[in-house]
Amino acid sequence: MTHDEIEEMLGVYALDALDADERQDVDDHLATCPRCRAELAAHREVAALLGNSTGDTPAAAPDDLWQRIAASLQDEPPALVSVLRPNSRRRLALVVPLGVVAAGLMLTVGLLAAKVGSLGQQVNSLRHQASVTSVLLNPAHRTVELTSATHPVWRATVVVLPDGEGYLINPSMPALVGSQTFQLWALSRGKVVSLGVLGSHPTGAPIRVEPTMTVLMINEEPLGGTPAPTTPVLVQGNLPVGL
Repeated sequence: MTHDEIEEMLGVYALDALDADERQDVDDHLATCPRCRAELAAHREVAALLGNSTGDTPAAAPDDLWQRIAASLQDEPPALVSVLRPNSRRRLALVVPLGVVAAGLMLTVGLLAAKVGSLGQQVNSLRHQASVTSVLLNPAHRTVELTSATHPVWRATVVVLPDGEGYLINPSMPALVGSQTFQLWALSRGKVVSLGVLGSHPTGAPIRVEPTMTVLMINEEPLGGTPAPTTPVLVQGNLPVGL
């Protein structure tokens, strides 16, 4: 199997739902692929969350919801039905229970949709954490400390691999107002270029470093960012030569 095929099977593997041959293929691949091992760890955390949802996850449907729906299927329609024509009575007798069923289904679907949305956010968060962890565990990664000459408590750390993939971690910078964002810049061939906006809480923000870049800098800019810096640099650091 290819790497992509194995990667698509990791979620099922985490639930122990593969047949013996497929599981052996995944086992063999995991032995040599740290990226898939990190992805599998994320899938297993999600599987644990599915079995132990707490905190902000949506509440379960009422225990007697389906009992009330089932009872409504057996109940005689309201007395109003008796004054209708026979055909109309049969139609209403069907419409009333189906309406109750539909309401119950809509409630249940709504609860499930909310839970799926919450789990989706958790999955994305776990995958992101796994990506950051995989960079930190890679012995080829380099660490760049971004600091301030005037405010020692302002700092941030960048971890980056030789191919330029990296993440901003452990930032400690001034709080921003709602109309501002942190923006990342780099010095490349003597010119300052934007590497993108980081938002107001940039922990774990992904970055891409090119070989021509020598310095990384962060400042405050209006929401959406700017093509060139408009405020002083908050923190900065030198990239290793030849990264």
